[in-house]
Amino acid sequence: MPILIALAGALVTGLIYWVRYGNGMQHIDHAVRDWRTARRRRASERQIRSAPLRSLLNPADAAGVLMALVARQRGVRTPEQESEILNQMRDVTDPSDDLATRMVVIRHAADQAAPDPDLAIRSLAPLLRDRLTQGERDDLCRMLTAVATVHQGPTESQSRFVEQVRRAIYEDR
Repeated sequence: MPILIALAGALVTGLIYWVRYGNGMQHIDHAVRDWRTARRRRASERQIRSAPLRSLLNPADAAGVLMALVARQRGVRTPEQESEILNQMRDVTDPSDDLATRMVVIRHAADQAAPDPDLAIRSLAPLLRDRLTQGERDDLCRMLTAVATVHQGPTESQSRFVEQVRRAIYEDR
């Protein structure tokens, strides 16, 4: 036991001398500064990635992004999934709208949000909660499920994603 106390005392003494006389505080300051810089960089990158999502004002565009993300949960979007997304978008947009241009915006926003789908849900849920009625929210969940069922039914991650979206848009704040 006395040996352990002596070792602990020597360790503490060495640490005190390193901090006091051996540039220990400079090393600690650099480590803390690097940690803070990395944290700010991650927050900035998150803001940059969510900019296309925050710029969406139309609930149909937000629904399209969520459909693209639910398709992305299976892997790279396939032509069949793209076709299903287009079919679902035709049902919720005006016939006079330029669907091709709208799909370019949707794909871009979905590709930016793909690394962090939870960020997309958090960004789009307030818009969908405020602008959609109860029936339209039900339709959105049905549309997400329809896209997820392409290729022999939804995967576990797709089902989880649809459930997260459902909880986010029905949650009262």
